[in-house]
Amino acid sequence: MGTVAAPLSARELPALFTRVHGALAARREAIDALNVFPVPDGDTGTNMTATVAAGLEALHGALAEEPRPTGDDLARRVIRGAVGGARGNSGVIISQVLRAVVEEITGHFVIDAPLYAAALERARDLAYDAVGAPVEGTILTALHVAAHTARQHADAGEDLPRCSAATCAAVAIAVADTPTQLEILAEAGVVDAGARGFEVLLSAVHGHLTGQEAPVATDDPPGPFRAERAGGRVHQPFEVQYLLDAGDEVAAPLRDRLAAIGDSVVVVTAGDLLNVHVHTGQVGPAIEFGIALGHVSDIEVTHLGDQVAAVAASRPRALGVVAVLHGDGAQALATAVGAVVVDGMAGALPSVEDLHAAVRATGAATVLLLPGHPNVLPAARQLVALLADDVPVEVVEGAISPPAVLAGLAVVDLDADPVQLRTDVRQAAGAVRAGEVVDAVRHADTPIGPIRAGQPLGVVEGRVIAADDDVFVVLEAVARYLDVASAELVTIVHGAASSGPDRAQAVAVVEAATDAEVEVIDGGVRPARFWVGVE
Repeated sequence: MGTVAAPLSARELPALFTRVHGALAARREAIDALNVFPVPDGDTGTNMTATVAAGLEALHGALAEEPRPTGDDLARRVIRGAVGGARGNSGVIISQVLRAVVEEITGHFVIDAPLYAAALERARDLAYDAVGAPVEGTILTALHVAAHTARQHADAGEDLPRCSAATCAAVAIAVADTPTQLEILAEAGVVDAGARGFEVLLSAVHGHLTGQEAPVATDDPPGPFRAERAGGRVHQPFEVQYLLDAGDEVAAPLRDRLAAIGDSVVVVTAGDLLNVHVHTGQVGPAIEFGIALGHVSDIEVTHLGDQVAAVAASRPRALGVVAVLHGDGAQALATAVGAVVVDGMAGALPSVEDLHAAVRATGAATVLLLPGHPNVLPAARQLVALLADDVPVEVVEGAISPPAVLAGLAVVDLDADPVQLRTDVRQAAGAVRAGEVVDAVRHADTPIGPIRAGQPLGVVEGRVIAADDDVFVVLEAVARYLDVASAELVTIVHGAASSGPDRAQAVAVVEAATDAEVEVIDGGVRPARFWVGVE
């Protein structure tokens, strides 16, 4: 079958982008509601729509100029606009789809099926190259299926409308199959949000070609909310995104460096402009990596826990969780699983009223309270008596250190059976022995001898067990006291007072003392330099 001309050439870009933007905008909220991977922050549709809008704005701006840019110059302007305006993991990937379309059709006045297939192949390759650790069952899978199907039908001699129709149909099947590839999608009862967004985009392109968009399934309301966990623990509390003025050649090494400190890494290029995206607990290093390579601008740091908590807060719960914690990283982990956080640390612990307000904020019929510090226990017990005839509150008395609180939170699933969840949290928190390395606030005599103000101390269960001018000597003593050598899991929670090099050496010290799995959390807790938890 011969090829036919179709309205997909560069001169049709404004109409094409407008149609794609309108389709995504119409499905934006539905796509947002599907968003459970990589983080259930409910913004995939919003980010995709905003990315296309940025490309469209750049296109209109270029076309309004005199003289009007044409050809490769116009393509560069549109690509730079889309990449520069891309937001979120999904938005950055969609920017590469737009880039591929613009690059492939620029200079052609008649678009046929082989060129359509080439554009999808280019989009697939750009997307996979941009992602640090590709995961199937996502938009990447949908892109792969689209490129493969389009190439098959183009090589078979199909015309562009039929090739497009077949591609849309294959992508619809691929999207429906995403829950079989990602367990978290199956648990939540949804398809992948990014894949669905790409399906909507492809359907809009088909509508531009034929006048009628390909059918896209209407998604049912999502099932019970579940935060994405790795091994039961939410790891990366911040989404970091920025633009980097640097050569395209730095994209690959930057991607590798970011992958070492986070996940959901996406780095895309647009002619000496990179859009950088990562989920990480190490915000400073993520940005510093970019600064070392070029000029960084438009930095956005999003507290993923806040986003996830906002989604979860809209759903009433039989059981709520209140956690007393200090530090951005630690608090982000708590809010990511739906807990209400009360800020508290030694010297600034919460009152009964503070705890009462947090219990009310859960909106739950029953509440678990993780006190986070031994000195919070009296206030927590008083609150239990105060609310005895109102909201039943159970104090998890083993959760009196940041590692113990985080261990308890790691098993929280607010959609699970409340009775079993209470048992699981108690057991997880109670299984943790914890110690900290903290600077002495004053001169004092202790059972181990005199200590000086500012000297690093090792404290386990309220007892000073070590003091030394070398913080790592103290850390090693704490690890030895906690018997990390026989542990199954060791957690290091970095405090706000620990520097980047200190953190790396702290991990090395603990790993040298144990064969157990060592989990590292950038907690930002104060006043400790480090907390060590042993399970």
